[in-house]
Amino acid sequence: MSGLFDNQQQGMQQIGMLRGSGLHGYALETSSGCGPTMMVQGKECVNFISNSYLGFSTHPKVIESVKLAVAKYGMGIGGSPLACGTSDLHNKLCERLAANYGKEDAILFASGYQALLGTIQGLMRRGDVALLDNLDHRSIIDGCALAGCKLRSFKHNDMADLADLLERTSKAGPRRLLVVDSVYSMDGDVAKLDEIVPLCRQADVAVMIDEAHSLGVMGKTGKGVLEHFEMDPSTVGFVSGTFSKFAGAVGGFTAADREFIDFLRHFSSPLVFSASLPPLVVAAVLASFDLLEQEPEWLERLWKNVAFMFDGLNNLGLDTADSTTPCIPIMVGDTEKVLRMNLDLLKEGVYCSPVVHPGVPLRKERLRLGVMASHSQAHLEKALDGIAKVAKKHELI
Repeated sequence: MSGLFDNQQQGMQQIGMLRGSGLHGYALETSSGCGPTMMVQGKECVNFISNSYLGFSTHPKVIESVKLAVAKYGMGIGGSPLACGTSDLHNKLCERLAANYGKEDAILFASGYQALLGTIQGLMRRGDVALLDNLDHRSIIDGCALAGCKLRSFKHNDMADLADLLERTSKAGPRRLLVVDSVYSMDGDVAKLDEIVPLCRQADVAVMIDEAHSLGVMGKTGKGVLEHFEMDPSTVGFVSGTFSKFAGAVGGFTAADREFIDFLRHFSSPLVFSASLPPLVVAAVLASFDLLEQEPEWLERLWKNVAFMFDGLNNLGLDTADSTTPCIPIMVGDTEKVLRMNLDLLKEGVYCSPVVHPGVPLRKERLRLGVMASHSQAHLEKALDGIAKVAKKHELI
């Protein structure tokens, strides 16, 4: 068999059209670390495309911890977590995560995507019902597909619609699980967990949260959305997430009761059949936790920078939707305009993310900015100047 299937051909035609029209601005070559600025195709740009909100991936203390780990453990560990892939560093990080979320235990995955995939697979089976916010991350949807469970959704952050869904599914299956993002990556708004949990408790529905964009960011000390709402950790049974935002690293985790974590350790296929996180990555994440606790000024700087950017964007008259977090969308509502604006911003030395369908619904296309604690005010001012110039050119303001 040769050639592409019809759907593949259609996809490649779309990519070909983007490249042919000069609008393809994805996977551009970078030649620097993920700091407040990045070298993009040989040009230094202010980095707003990253989700490394605290900027820890290039912090000297993190780099030093990685050097020490490489010297002791080498580049990788050469096996799955169930084989030789569980070092003393892995166990130490699991203890740190469990304590962060007030759980008995935690487990590490090769990525945040795999953490959601493997945890939902472990929790659900055919006949069970997963209840999802309709803006949940794709990893959650794919986890439900892997589990083979039924999937029902409610309107984004709409508590009346959730209450109705809980009522309608009360007899739909032997087990129901609600899964939500703590912070929604495309919109930057926060799940109404303080309202969701009481509704689910009353309906006898288990709750799982994806802390990808909230660990290290939300809450007084960066412990996540539960701390943000000052909620008892026991009110949420399962917490998953990734280190790609908080630490600017790679890898994922789930924190829960000890028995369930031990079950995942032996039966979660995305974990059992994947190589373990390299110890050097684990060392970097542990060092990032140390920084979060020992240098709280990074979290303070992050939110100061977020406030500065919101003020600047709002003063320009740009639509940032309902975002209240370092993940800030600039709503555009037109695919071609988003792609052209993205390339124009790159010329102005501002590197951000163009988000179009199917990543978001049609007419909801946007540019997405990720604010970092390591951005200086000069970086932010340069970005706002570039955004203002490009927004005016494209008649967005």
